[in-house]
Amino acid sequence: MTYFQNVDYDEMFGNDSGENERDQTLMDYFVELPEFKKFFNDRNELGIVRARKGMGKSAMLKFLSLRRKKAAPEDLVIFTTGNELMGMGEFTGKSQAYLENHWKQVICKRICIEIGKKINIAFTDLEMSMVEAAELEGFKNLNLLSALTERAGGMLQKMLTAAGGPSILDAAKKRGVVDPVQALKNFQEKGERNVWILIDDIDAKYVDDDDNQQRVGAFFSALRSLAFNVSGLRLRASVRTDVWRNLRKMEDQDKIRQYVIDISWRDEALRSIFAKKILTYLQRKQFSPALQWDEIRNYDEIFDQVFYGKFYWSKQSLEPFIPLKFLAGSRPRWMGQLVKMAGTKAGTQRISQANVNDAMQDFGQEKISDILKEHSHQFAELEKLIHSFRGGKREYNRYQLLKLIKEKFTDKIISVPPVNGFPYKETEQLAEFLFEIDFLVAHRSGKSDFVMYNNDPELFSTEENSQNKINWTVHSSYRNFLRIE
Repeated sequence: MTYFQNVDYDEMFGNDSGENERDQTLMDYFVELPEFKKFFNDRNELGIVRARKGMGKSAMLKFLSLRRKKAAPEDLVIFTTGNELMGMGEFTGKSQAYLENHWKQVICKRICIEIGKKINIAFTDLEMSMVEAAELEGFKNLNLLSALTERAGGMLQKMLTAAGGPSILDAAKKRGVVDPVQALKNFQEKGERNVWILIDDIDAKYVDDDDNQQRVGAFFSALRSLAFNVSGLRLRASVRTDVWRNLRKMEDQDKIRQYVIDISWRDEALRSIFAKKILTYLQRKQFSPALQWDEIRNYDEIFDQVFYGKFYWSKQSLEPFIPLKFLAGSRPRWMGQLVKMAGTKAGTQRISQANVNDAMQDFGQEKISDILKEHSHQFAELEKLIHSFRGGKREYNRYQLLKLIKEKFTDKIISVPPVNGFPYKETEQLAEFLFEIDFLVAHRSGKSDFVMYNNDPELFSTEENSQNKINWTVHSSYRNFLRIE
């Protein structure tokens, strides 16, 4: 077989953050699961995607934004973040009613600013006052884009007649807009259209306290209220699974649950993502054999361009995909990071198992950093808990595991903080939490496979485990960094 020379693994596997990926690159490798259909359907007013970090929530929102812009160019498509929206408001109140109404105001404000961009008029925060509660009530059953465009027109007239009018006209002329009022009318005359607002990372700075509980919970309640009280609005948002589970103060969670979908990548979908990333890179580089390849029919040839031979894993000789998937916890972002790190060890050559092994120190450190960011709100002393395993064994039965946690962690700190929002009572809570975040995986004696939390969430509480028939293994991706043999 002819092999591609001088591989650039950073370019091949793209940006770690889906929202920052090049548009065409994302379109080339994105894989649609059947369960995404409801989220992408333009007839559905509201959709929320829920998943762990690194599973592709941001990529999914960006893909939808690119698709909508292509399918309906006249629609207003806004891709924003929770941090951007929070920066546009004050959120000083504590009550659910205040916070929900404030989120509605901020979302409407963001739409108005986008309208200004469409006519090349920069509405500043000072000029762009919040939509009043009474105005929001008046928008019910109206097309939201038409209502806000009309509001922006009235605001623009006030601005032009005020002292700042001439400067606004001068700024508009520099952008090629001779008559901003007419430009706004032209925009409005395009008819009633849909506004798509895609909100990523509403939980980017989430910590598990009352303020965040109320603010994030009110955000989802505001989305539901807006989605079904005005017309022409399509709302999509992402949330981490762990944050959604902890929103105990969210009043409407049971009503919103029907609009939530989960991302869970099956092996064939992950294979397809990886094969597409490799194949589209080879095709961009005009590698002649790849120009005729298909990611399904030529799967083996495509992977052989990147990986050198089979990998020895769990006492078997397997295709590289299997150990890579396990080490990365089936998360596309982590899989890409691991291959790029191994590619650094390989240089421009194909990646061997030795290259992957050499990358595990750095990968383990990065992965621990990621799970601390993702799960520290669930347990404030997570870093110390993880490091209590440093230099220890790789596998424990239930009794040995609880003994280690007690001796290395709970006996050494003054007060153990709450676990998943509940007061600490016993070491079993901490052991089960480490299973929940995939730091520990389950293993039955005589079996070659491992059981992850998502496969059997109740496993730690079973009679089988209480009888010490389950072995608890530190996930292999962390062992090198934690000096676990």
